[in-house]
Amino acid sequence: MLSCFFTTFAEKMKKGLLYIVLTFILSVVNATAGTQSMRNPDSIQISLLTCSPGKEVWAQYGHTAIRYYDKESGEDLAINYGIFSLDQTYFIPRFVLGMTDYRMGVQPMDMFLAQYSYEGRGVVEQVLNLSAEDKEVIYKALQENMKPENVVYRYNYFFDNCTTRARDMLVNHLHGKVVYPPAKEDATFRSMIHKWNNKYEWSQFGEDLLLGVNADRKTTKSEQQFLPENLRSDFDKASYNGKPLVKETNVLLDAETEVAEPAFPLSPLSIALIFAAISLVMMLFSYRRQQVYWAWDLALMLTSGLMGIIFFIMIFSQHPCVSLNFILLFFNPLPLFFLYSTIKKKKVIWWKIWGILIILGLFGSLFQEIPLPILIVASFLLLHCIVHLRINKAVATTVNNLSLIHI
Repeated sequence: MLSCFFTTFAEKMKKGLLYIVLTFILSVVNATAGTQSMRNPDSIQISLLTCSPGKEVWAQYGHTAIRYYDKESGEDLAINYGIFSLDQTYFIPRFVLGMTDYRMGVQPMDMFLAQYSYEGRGVVEQVLNLSAEDKEVIYKALQENMKPENVVYRYNYFFDNCTTRARDMLVNHLHGKVVYPPAKEDATFRSMIHKWNNKYEWSQFGEDLLLGVNADRKTTKSEQQFLPENLRSDFDKASYNGKPLVKETNVLLDAETEVAEPAFPLSPLSIALIFAAISLVMMLFSYRRQQVYWAWDLALMLTSGLMGIIFFIMIFSQHPCVSLNFILLFFNPLPLFFLYSTIKKKKVIWWKIWGILIILGLFGSLFQEIPLPILIVASFLLLHCIVHLRINKAVATTVNNLSLIHI
């Protein structure tokens, strides 16, 4: 336990120190950027850098940066838009609600490579086939972006991230149109990230829980480039003013090992099947004895209600792909309001409401890819509601018959 604590502490210290160092370097660059002008354009080399995935959740899909290399002066910089600090106030809630601020970072290329070498991650460089005018405009745009009032931006995972920022900085300042290969017709945001997280069951499950119906629509070519590898592939096949956009490709670092998720004894599907088995046993006991078990009902309502608070909060997220989520129909805060009347007063109105909501949610799975474990849990919750209503009806009938006998 202590070793885990110190490892986590050391990692946070390392990231915090790196953030401070990069901020300092950026401030130094900012101080001189306004007085510098581009030297000999022929000696300038501007490249797209694509980094392989890392161990952390936020590095699972890789990273993108820009390289500015002046062969004549030896100035060699890496510019990236993925600088953030976990020490920011309310970082996790702000990230979930789409209110996280990232910043542009500038560091010496050797420091950039040392960092990725330490993490065992690969780096591929694509040197762009640019004119002197292109280089001059990009250089001036980078200088403008380095100003303190311009370095911070509101991060969005799909639409405004480190990869899209690097792409826009390069492509939007060219004297011509970049022609990419056709977009993948059936690619959705969810299907694209599944190609990268399919080996990490719990990561994929957690992301699928938060992603709503908008993550399952077809995407455009521009939208598909939010992933570093997609952009690298598109640049590799793109043309610019009748010539290949990429002049040469260099592997600066080889990825050492494939990132593996820490082993966990149970998968989301296994837990869903365990719940289904327990739920089935409880329903059989309840139906045969014609009685409900308040402790089981309490556990179901509390768990779904507490989970529902998270999904309800996501309605207000600025992430457009999470705000509309049909899973909210399965898990929402409503059972917390019906808890007293259902458990204490034995009223059945909640089971009717929940049953209807679950049916609507299952219908919603036609439009949203809902994880199989959630569909299994929702189906057994629906059966639980049906059993409750049948038992209540049977008990009510028995009571009425006894009343008639006494009369």
